[in-house]
Amino acid sequence: MRFQKIFVMSLFGALSFANAVQAQNSAPEVIYKIHDVNPIKEDNKIVSCDFSITFFNRAPQMVSNLALNFSWTDDVIENQIKAEKQEKVYDSEGKVAGYNGKSKTEEYTAKKISLDVSVPPLAASKQLSLKSNIKTDRCFLLLQKPELKIVNCNYGNAKSEENAGICNHLFNYISPEQGDYYTEFKPISYDEQKQEMENQAQKEAQELENIYENALNSVRRMSDTLNSMK
Repeated sequence: MRFQKIFVMSLFGALSFANAVQAQNSAPEVIYKIHDVNPIKEDNKIVSCDFSITFFNRAPQMVSNLALNFSWTDDVIENQIKAEKQEKVYDSEGKVAGYNGKSKTEEYTAKKISLDVSVPPLAASKQLSLKSNIKTDRCFLLLQKPELKIVNCNYGNAKSEENAGICNHLFNYISPEQGDYYTEFKPISYDEQKQEMENQAQKEAQELENIYENALNSVRRMSDTLNSMK
């Protein structure tokens, strides 16, 4: 019995050590998912889509000053545009003179929809959900993996020239087909998230007020010094 207990404890310790090493060596990441996609109708026609984006910062540092561009490509429209541009053009003798190079579909239907999103500061091990809307009648596109462009991003205390390299590989999209979609994101109510964002806003406002007061005090001290020199 004692031997079994020692063996189990040793095995548990080895597994814990292996997990710790794996976590330490794993690359930092912010996982995100897109969910609750709802079409908005006017006069029985879909004019836009409401949806939510949830971010979970699994990195050890805060991510701030975050501006992202999400885009989705409609493969059906893209293939139609390509096919129209590749249509053969014939001369008067019925010989191929070239290709059309133009697409009527492209004139009235964009093959890609996109959206700019600003994300509040995301602390380590914290989750944040944003509600958004995009004007399109193709809400089904939001169910596929988006193309993500990092417009602006600060990671921890990294210098500005270092942020781009870190942030470009920081975000990891989680689809409904992946287990992490259901297990990694923490359940959080709208009221809890709203309160957390309000607290963060109050903290930032207080910091700005402190900076302003310090600047005023510096001006006062400088003015007193100049007056004493007269």
